[in-house]
Amino acid sequence: MALGTASIATRLREAVPNDRVITDEATLVPYMFDASFWSLRQRRMPEAVVVPQSTAEVVAAVRVAAETGTPIVARGAGTGQTGGAVAPTGGIVISFARMRAILDIDRANLQAVVEPGLVYLDFQNALAPHGLFFPPDPGSGRACTLGGMAANNASGPHAVRWGTTSAYVLGAEVVLADASVITTGGVHSKALKSSSGIDLTKLFVGSEGTLGIFTKLRLRVQPKPPARAVILAGYAKLEDTVASLDDLFASGILPSTAELLDRSAVDALRLWRPELALPEGEAVLLVEVEGTPDQVAANVRYTDAVIRRRATVTRFAEDEKEISRLWAARGGLAAATALAHPGKHRIFAGEDLAVPLTEIPRTVRRAREIGAELRIAVIFYGHFGDGNVHSAILVDPDDADEVRRADELADRLHRLAIEMGGTVTGEHGTGAVRAPYMRAEHGDALDVMKRIKDVMDPKGILNPGKIWSETSSAAPRS
Repeated sequence: MALGTASIATRLREAVPNDRVITDEATLVPYMFDASFWSLRQRRMPEAVVVPQSTAEVVAAVRVAAETGTPIVARGAGTGQTGGAVAPTGGIVISFARMRAILDIDRANLQAVVEPGLVYLDFQNALAPHGLFFPPDPGSGRACTLGGMAANNASGPHAVRWGTTSAYVLGAEVVLADASVITTGGVHSKALKSSSGIDLTKLFVGSEGTLGIFTKLRLRVQPKPPARAVILAGYAKLEDTVASLDDLFASGILPSTAELLDRSAVDALRLWRPELALPEGEAVLLVEVEGTPDQVAANVRYTDAVIRRRATVTRFAEDEKEISRLWAARGGLAAATALAHPGKHRIFAGEDLAVPLTEIPRTVRRAREIGAELRIAVIFYGHFGDGNVHSAILVDPDDADEVRRADELADRLHRLAIEMGGTVTGEHGTGAVRAPYMRAEHGDALDVMKRIKDVMDPKGILNPGKIWSETSSAAPRS
């Protein structure tokens, strides 16, 4: 049984320097929340926050948790949208705000070693002088941490070509639930691949801190393509976007991004930036190609010709200034939604479904119908190239009935994704928000996941209430 707050604080201050431990309520308040709507209503404060500066201090904090049976939750920047970095049963939060060092950039071997608190954008800026980049690119990249990205297997628009975070974690230093430390991927390895033993790295990536806590990451990085171009295409029907993407694949083209803006997003963006002159129709695609300047010059024209078979209109940009202007259409959705729906606030509740590419039109159409039926404003967009359909749900948080209907909408959207042969989370993770749907999505495989959890963390202290929650069995079996 966990000790009281005072006893936990005392034990922690005996284990790590006093200035690493936070217990005053005013300073603890931000740790009650992440970006999820769930956390705004959960409002459970941890007993203490530890802000370590080394692996040894993480070990010391985990040892206190293990010896006292106290829950312990790892936290990066708190940008997650599923309650994953929140301590719903109280206990200890470990913040990695002080562990953000780049320990090595090895350009010749295409890898780097970093601490988990390093912010994604800071890492990209450090790689740039070496002609390198880290391909996963979450929308929260200006704030989110690499440890959080690895814990949730994060990704973004470039996943269609470059893949998700799991493809780029070569190894990790991990503190286990009993406070022991292991290194996955080879203790001394700098190899880019291995067939040696069970791939423990992949076991920890995406496990959301429920099996162990990252203290170092060995990451694969890539040479940064020197040039890019973007094509903006308008479509009369959603179905034409899927056919157009299939045309690209059939022509041997794998774009670096293929972003979808549903008409709900296009209408909002027209209010915000009319000078973008977004085309009429049911959908807009933003397709990016990259490579050397000569390759891009040829590929953008070839790709544009393929897209024009289905699109009502296309235009492309090769100048970096114009490219940035076109991408503003995607990056400005938050501001655009505020204009389109004044008085409403976006909530993160069912926002990153992923379905088979062929099911995107049917998924968006059915989601629109559900939103209209429940009288909830929703804007749809997504990482079209890998089936990620984002739904920006907009509500007045002070309207209890509207919030209730928004909860129902989020629930039905999650179930819709499973019905369509997809997943309830394409890139943001399970956390507490998606735990009730794990049985419906994974069936008996969920029991195997839980058996692994029980072996790795027999006391259940690592990020409890996530992935396997008390309500997870309430979701219907598939």
